[in-house]
Amino acid sequence: MPDESPPSAQERLPPENRADEDDSSFDEIVPESEDETPEADFAPLANVGYASEDDYQLDPYQRDSVAAQTAFDEAVTAAAEGREHDAVQHFITASKIAETAREWHLAAVACRRVGDYLLEPPEPCDVERSFRMYRRAVAAYDQSGLFAEARELAYRQMCLKMTHAHEMNIPWRHRIELWIQWATCGFGYRPLRVMAMALLFIFSYAFVYWRIAGVDKMHWNGTMGFWQSFYFSGITFVTVGYGDFIPKPEARILALSEGFIGAFTIAFFVAVLANRLAKA
Repeated sequence: MPDESPPSAQERLPPENRADEDDSSFDEIVPESEDETPEADFAPLANVGYASEDDYQLDPYQRDSVAAQTAFDEAVTAAAEGREHDAVQHFITASKIAETAREWHLAAVACRRVGDYLLEPPEPCDVERSFRMYRRAVAAYDQSGLFAEARELAYRQMCLKMTHAHEMNIPWRHRIELWIQWATCGFGYRPLRVMAMALLFIFSYAFVYWRIAGVDKMHWNGTMGFWQSFYFSGITFVTVGYGDFIPKPEARILALSEGFIGAFTIAFFVAVLANRLAKA
């Protein structure tokens, strides 16, 4: 039997589905090790040690918690021994019992690990079922109050949906929407991407203003430099409009379009940030 432990959930995912290292969330997530087995929250305390039938009569619902913990331990053992099919079945059993027992953390970890196994070929490879297991894991993380883990797994789940769109028979229009959502806001979980997009718009418009000499200054007939065009682009984007710089007639429609995009982007950033901090 091999001694080395199975790869972590992050390592089992394809590179394109892994969480961004340089686009981290505001609150730090403590990575879960495959070597550590999460404890059932409502199982008897180790230093108390309920064991007899009389003890269980005090709280009969603890049977489900103990059963969920036992199934999870068997799954971890099977995974360590390389018995992948047995590990998947035990993790599924553990997740079902844990959901019944309201052991949400145990259910979340079990569902996530089933999704990891189902994601990679050969059998048991099932992308659609893996997606559903990740979604159950996200809901369980939310129930247990681990909102940071829920957000990161939800982001990974949407990346999975985007990169495996063909296997999941997702229409082309929806695929394009997924790529746009990923690039602009990280599916609503990356507000810094919205800020990066805003800066890209400001620089792009500033370059066009500068190239066409489309910016004028009140009571001055000189040529505007790039940084002056950038300043005008910025105040136009955020719809401030101080009035010290104005667009020339040939650039008015351009300035109007930038103001419209800027107003939309600012509202978009507020919505993404609110979604990101909804359960901080």
